[in-house]
Amino acid sequence: MPAKPLIRLARQAFPHRNELATAGDRVEGAVLAFGLAVSLLAVPVAGAVGSEVYATDRTRVAVEQAGRHQVDAFLVEDAPPVIGPGERGGVVETTWARARWRLPDGSAREGAVQARFDAPAGSKVPIWVDENGGVSTAPLTAEGAGINAVILGLLLWAAVTGAMALLHLVTSWTHRRVRARRWAAEWRRVAPEWTGR
Repeated sequence: MPAKPLIRLARQAFPHRNELATAGDRVEGAVLAFGLAVSLLAVPVAGAVGSEVYATDRTRVAVEQAGRHQVDAFLVEDAPPVIGPGERGGVVETTWARARWRLPDGSAREGAVQARFDAPAGSKVPIWVDENGGVSTAPLTAEGAGINAVILGLLLWAAVTGAMALLHLVTSWTHRRVRARRWAAEWRRVAPEWTGR
């Protein structure tokens, strides 16, 4: 059963053996063959791009892992109360609140951190800080770098394949319109002989 769609695809891509194929059929077949070739060639290109992104992100992983540290911050004020479920929608679980934390060198810092709604003052909140002691995001991990590379490679391949599919669809649509106009013109020419009108 799976062979039938492949046979149909091959006949559409290479209509030169069909005696009834028009120039438009051949153009449509050439665009389909071109699109398939470009889509297949995009696989190693997307892999190379993903590999390059991974190599770049691995450098970023090393820098961020060395420059960021996790410390415990303690809230100096109560976190805002929970907003009604209709307004919150159950999606946001944290809010900004003022907190104080100590750096590895012993110096203290204060600033806004993400904390649970309704967290009382004095609650411990783990945060990431950069080399200057400011609040930062968690460092990128090797797994995160790999996921970024795979996703970017797949998106690149999907974009190229989608563009080729769109090109084929536009070509096919245009070919059908041209063929319908030609048939209509031919029918207008021969209809009086067949119908007597």
